[in-house]
Amino acid sequence: MEKVEVPSITAEQIEAGLKKIGVQAGQTVMLHASVKAAGWVLGGPIGVLEALLNVVTPSGTVMMLASWEGNPYHMTQWPEEQQQACLAQCPPFDPATSPADHREMSILAEYLRTWTDAHRSNHPLASFVAVGQYAKWLTEVHPLQYGMGEGSPLARLCEIKGQVLLLGVPFSNITLLHHAEHLARVPDKRIDRYKMPILQDGQRVWADIEEFDTSNGIADFGNWDYFLDIGQAYVVSGKGSSVQIGNAQSFLFDADDLKQFGIKWMEQNYRPATD
Repeated sequence: MEKVEVPSITAEQIEAGLKKIGVQAGQTVMLHASVKAAGWVLGGPIGVLEALLNVVTPSGTVMMLASWEGNPYHMTQWPEEQQQACLAQCPPFDPATSPADHREMSILAEYLRTWTDAHRSNHPLASFVAVGQYAKWLTEVHPLQYGMGEGSPLARLCEIKGQVLLLGVPFSNITLLHHAEHLARVPDKRIDRYKMPILQDGQRVWADIEEFDTSNGIADFGNWDYFLDIGQAYVVSGKGSSVQIGNAQSFLFDADDLKQFGIKWMEQNYRPATD
């Protein structure tokens, strides 16, 4: 007999879990979520967003990292023929229409991008999307160079005393710690340089972009997955709150406090390169 799958959780139960962990009306929350980890949501994955938006109310805001599906970040690793075809034909990033990278991020990022009154920042690889009272303010300015640093949506999240919500995802996924990487006083940070097609005065142009290395890490801290170490150390120090929502272990952190903790951790754990 065929096994019948049963929904794991309802939107109402998600709302109850969010309130228990400390999400409140009026808060600005950056969401990282694994719908698979949470379990089958009755009504579909969109129920996670509906629950969070209901809890923060229209006076609050929800933000996610969207990036861009199909972006040519790895172009230089392709065969020469494919590189030339990409340079000639790759469509430019358009904040209004380019889909979020649901493979690398979450399908919820694409759902949020297409939400009524959603706002999206204009960085081709590190765009953020937000819905709510401060959505436009969070995303309207996003420097093309060093897009996780000063003036970025992450910096504004900290400025507005926002929160970081992890729903069934590892500490390794905490995008805010890239902002801490930018601010940490660590010598000889690794730098990443790449090209992206963007719209400029209605025309496609290839922009040269530079940022601290968000893929391989900015320096040696003894573990390539040092975001995991930082997150674990933060929780061990008594920071944040945690509950299980559906099947997903979930955490709520103060964004600015986590940023400051991450900066201090990196500065204390930096290991100079040896010959």
